Amino acid sequence: MLIVYIKTAVSVALGLTLLGLLWQRLTVTKLLQQTGTWVLDGCWIVLRLLPFIVTYIILGYQPQSDVATFYNPSGMSALEGGIPYRDVYSCYSPLFGYWLAPFLSLWSDMRMVVLAMMIVEWLAVRLTFRYYQTQETLGERLFRGVFYYFLPLPFVMCVFSGQEDVILWLFALLALPLMPSRPFAAGLVLGLGMLATKAVFVLLLIPVWLLTLSKRQAAIRFTAGLAIIGLPVALFIFWKAGPLFIEQQSHEGDWLKAPNWRSLLNPILSDGLRAASGIWKWGGLIVTLFVMLAGVWRIRVKHANWQYKDYIPFIYILTYSIMSVVQQNAISNYAYLFMLPLIFTLADFRRIWYSVGLVGFNILAAIHPSLWWRLGQPYYDRLSAFGDPKAALEYLIEILIVIGFIYYAIQAMNALRKSKRISMAKPYAV
Repeated sequence: MLIVYIKTAVSVALGLTLLGLLWQRLTVTKLLQQTGTWVLDGCWIVLRLLPFIVTYIILGYQPQSDVATFYNPSGMSALEGGIPYRDVYSCYSPLFGYWLAPFLSLWSDMRMVVLAMMIVEWLAVRLTFRYYQTQETLGERLFRGVFYYFLPLPFVMCVFSGQEDVILWLFALLALPLMPSRPFAAGLVLGLGMLATKAVFVLLLIPVWLLTLSKRQAAIRFTAGLAIIGLPVALFIFWKAGPLFIEQQSHEGDWLKAPNWRSLLNPILSDGLRAASGIWKWGGLIVTLFVMLAGVWRIRVKHANWQYKDYIPFIYILTYSIMSVVQQNAISNYAYLFMLPLIFTLADFRRIWYSVGLVGFNILAAIHPSLWWRLGQPYYDRLSAFGDPKAALEYLIEILIVIGFIYYAIQAMNALRKSKRISMAKPYAV
């Protein structure tokens, strides 16, 4: 349980710091107004690079969680020219190990995986800062960046866990300057994102593709970009590995994890419903698609003139937050998927209780995966299990995290009701 205590202490310390920043928000914003974008790089050095050096170089700890798998077999197999799914089991996209391979060629160590994820996050922060909330003052925008770097969830997921989730948002950002005038190139970028991240990236491609259909030529070029980069890789993998690339990624959805609606409902479900894993797996996917398509419909009806830059953060947050609720293999790590766009497009720091709730959600989401794992990955099958204080506490954390996911999904959907583009409007908040 030592790692749980460490993550709890770090998360609470960061949370208290954030409360202090919120208390002195106007003063901090004025100070930031007199600086420059170097503050973001300074935060990355202080809140990412230095903790990395202390944790992994000075103290000599080795990364845990998924990092070991990212390093070997995924990254090392790619470095040796291996074929994913055939040579190594993988629940990630075909090129996931291949973008890690250049980093591992410089330093063949698990710690290099964490450093690579830190660099990915830094780039995502800089691009998000560049493209969003440009109507705010420099100080206000820098406050968002500083606030993000101090959030417990991104800190723990990036430095301690080496999670890759933020790379999905990075690929969405890389397509942003291309979509208006070069949809073919945007298709190439998002197609590469599909091949280099994980299967859930397709949940972002579907609404983007549907929303390009309003302009026929753009839709054709965008689809061509996706096909040109995607089909050759898919055919090659199918030739070398057969259906394994579908089976292995699909199998990931069979695992029962927490927190999500399945883990919350399990204590009151009948044995038959507990055994119907396929219904929960595919039913969760259907619900995700339904909510995502509702968001697409709202954009088509209310905001026909919105461009990719205007809708992508809301569709992104909506899709992945609702996915985190209804997929039976969802865990609180998934909040890391959308935390960066949420801070820059939805967070309203003028609302004190909203901001406090955001900090609290981050603390709980940062702590829960390690707590759940070290408690034996409990999946409660009766209400009497909560007579154990540890079980009751863990289940309460699950409830609060799922409520948070639902709230942010509602907030993103409500943002689609606003009449102004994000480049013109004040921060959206519910």
